[in-house]
Amino acid sequence: MKYLSGILFCILPICLKVDAQNGNYITGARAISLSGTSITLSDAFSAFNNIGALASHEGITACFSSSLLYGIPGLIKMGAGLNGGLLGGVAAVHLFRFGDDLFNEHKLGIGYSHKIRFISLGLQVNYIQYKMEGYGSAGIVCFEFGGTVKICPEIIFGAYIFNPTKANPYQDNGSFLPVLLRSGLSYRPVGHLMMNVEYYYYVFQNHCLSFGLEYIIREKIALRTGVTLESLRSTFGIGFRPGRFRIDYAADVHPLLGISHEFSITLNIKYK
Repeated sequence: MKYLSGILFCILPICLKVDAQNGNYITGARAISLSGTSITLSDAFSAFNNIGALASHEGITACFSSSLLYGIPGLIKMGAGLNGGLLGGVAAVHLFRFGDDLFNEHKLGIGYSHKIRFISLGLQVNYIQYKMEGYGSAGIVCFEFGGTVKICPEIIFGAYIFNPTKANPYQDNGSFLPVLLRSGLSYRPVGHLMMNVEYYYYVFQNHCLSFGLEYIIREKIALRTGVTLESLRSTFGIGFRPGRFRIDYAADVHPLLGISHEFSITLNIKYK
């Protein structure tokens, strides 16, 4: 079973084209339940999804998320982070892990986001390490940059780039970690309704378009859904806000591989 996991690590990126090995580190059940349309979301997981959106996040928060992709042993994704105000903006540190003992990937990121009026910008520095049993490990330093613009009270635009320097963990083979470009719009006509659209483009590779919808009931319960057109993946989720905690669940349904489940929890340590 362990070696089956290794084989799946090789074929899954081809099937999915949107997971950690492809430079997409979207984390958090809220983001997943919206089919990844998270570029304008300012919450505890912004450091994973778009560091540029973090500046609007208030207080000091800690977050954790975990997922087993499509019920396949070894395809385990986890992320944890801490956010807090610093020098007029918001700083974040987060850790991401994907895989098992046979093959795993770790990402440590330190980022900062600052807001000036209706524009929010952020920069993050990452150290990414890959390790495969029998082949050793390799690591790189790479960057990501993003931002959001509040066009009007109801519409927010976001843009993001991952690995613009084409960092390469394996210098001898001429390849590089994919460059990922994302852009999207969020339409929020009223406080309890949000509709997102987002476009992903992997430079020299592929692209996709995703849609997400969130509806909040009585300020404590959120219902979410989304779809990714390229792979026809559909997502669903629910969120609760009991006191200082935020608990979210997401189901990601792939037409060929089945269902992934992601659970997240956020703790508001200190209100702003």
